[in-house]
Amino acid sequence: MIGSWLGHLGAVIAVLVILWSCLKTVQLKARTDNLQILLQLVSFYARYWFVWLLVWANVQLLYDNQIIYWLLIALSLLYIYMSWVEPNRLRVSHFSINLTASANYQPATDISLAAAASQPLQTIKLHQTAKIAVLSDIHIGIFSNPHQLARLVKCLNRLDVDAVLILGDWLYQATTLDAHLSPFKTLNKPCYTVLSDADTQQVVDDAQNSEPASNMQLMNILPTFGIQLLPEQGLRIAGIKIIGIHNGSTMDLPRVIEQQRSAGQPLVIATHDIKQLEANPRTLSDANNDTLVIAGQTHGGQVNIPVLTPLMVRALTGNKLAAGLRRPDTAKQSDYHPKALNEADKPSKRYQVWVNTGIGMTGLPFRFNCPPTIDVLTIQVQTANT
Repeated sequence: MIGSWLGHLGAVIAVLVILWSCLKTVQLKARTDNLQILLQLVSFYARYWFVWLLVWANVQLLYDNQIIYWLLIALSLLYIYMSWVEPNRLRVSHFSINLTASANYQPATDISLAAAASQPLQTIKLHQTAKIAVLSDIHIGIFSNPHQLARLVKCLNRLDVDAVLILGDWLYQATTLDAHLSPFKTLNKPCYTVLSDADTQQVVDDAQNSEPASNMQLMNILPTFGIQLLPEQGLRIAGIKIIGIHNGSTMDLPRVIEQQRSAGQPLVIATHDIKQLEANPRTLSDANNDTLVIAGQTHGGQVNIPVLTPLMVRALTGNKLAAGLRRPDTAKQSDYHPKALNEADKPSKRYQVWVNTGIGMTGLPFRFNCPPTIDVLTIQVQTANT
């Protein structure tokens, strides 16, 4: 009797999942393939059906101890964990990175954090260690809700960092942003961002605008929530210069790197997708251990399976590093530039790279062994003679 009742309940839940996904797809008024979005939403809301499947399989075990029910329990637990539990496991990772500067390196003049908010091109603190909270790929949209972003901002407020750096891909099939981004108004640290291709192409309905359903570019909306675009001319955080490479940037990066090296200054380059910088081998050919590139875009693969995931990330995104740090003295650094430009261009002298695993999800709503992560990078400057 109970098994029969549960069976009917499972069918009802499945129908409701499909109907709700159809309704959400229609509400989105997407500019892309509606069928694709529908399938993504079905896979997202199917977690409710898998909760039912978990209960049903356990009830069946009371009457018939067959291995198929154990397999269904395992499948249900895995699906619930990948789609519900791990995507909400916000992790904070701490890592130290050393940059080399010449002996005459001098940090710039100190100003307070309050002054930094109104003067973003000035130095935020006076010392030779910068602590930056790095995150990327928030992907506000069909797989997110306002509570997740509120929890993210609360976590950022508790961190002892000089600034927050967000590496693009803000949206994923999003419409209105005011409810989602409002928690950033309570952020107690300077917050900067670079924009990805998707960020500069999408427009959203800004409910706070005086004209209803007014389409505005994301770059115009973010500053209203205290999120400043990281300028290409750069700003200084704790004496370390950080520049932002946005989509469509025309910056002469080799010239900027040479200027920094001539002044004995380390350099941090923030971008969404590092492979766009590395598409031209000469762009970073002069970068050395005094340069750090921080990027996102890969999501760490979302489903992190050793050996397999790095191969999948390379095949699907073109990025050679799925997540974490690539030091300049690793053998695989030669992957960046298969053909050395000259004898001085050795892997041991090239730049360092850090790739963030991201916060949100795209494609399918799964994360496994790759939780949403805020990377707290302690960037320390060492003089060349130490």
